[in-house]
Amino acid sequence: MNPIQTTGFPQNYPYAVSAPLPSAVLRPLQQPLYDTEVIPSASTPSELIFFQRQLGQTTAYGTVTKYESETNLQQPGQLANPLEFSVFGFLFEVFPGTTNTDFINIYGSSAMIFTYTGNRVYLQIPLTRIPSGVAPEGFSTANNVGQIHNGVGHVSNLYRFTIGRAALRIRPTESFQVKIRWPQAAPTISVNTRLRMYLVGLTWTAL
Repeated sequence: MNPIQTTGFPQNYPYAVSAPLPSAVLRPLQQPLYDTEVIPSASTPSELIFFQRQLGQTTAYGTVTKYESETNLQQPGQLANPLEFSVFGFLFEVFPGTTNTDFINIYGSSAMIFTYTGNRVYLQIPLTRIPSGVAPEGFSTANNVGQIHNGVGHVSNLYRFTIGRAALRIRPTESFQVKIRWPQAAPTISVNTRLRMYLVGLTWTAL
């Protein structure tokens, strides 16, 4: 007797064997993931979320279209298959021309929160001390305008953010984002200012 025979069904069934898809062969590139958002002067929000708007879309505030100069994210909040990314550190940049007052307000009472795979928090830390080597640095000119970024721009100063000698691996279609949050009060900004976040590490791409 056919053990799977049931009234109303054919007596003979073909069998299908299911196997996982083969893994892609990937090549590592020393290329960061980066994304830009605008903190507006009017109705400044208490939170900005990076890596949620890909190439061709506009920033959440300020209606700036994202070209290659703003982001290299191909789809919102995740990497397309078979791309992967190994996170070694983070860099944060306030665009040149920001006044020292605005710079202080942006960094004051702020936190950076990096999440992946839903709402799993991988890193939560004050914005002035993200793992990039040192505190913010830059210069000021006579008209009180600074060019400020977080971390000295040298590889030797990069804090290699690894666990057990292995970097955090973001798999294809796995969600991730970076939040800049001002939990006490939204900062006061004199002009719309671009902010850029980098995930420093290896981009794994197909051969």
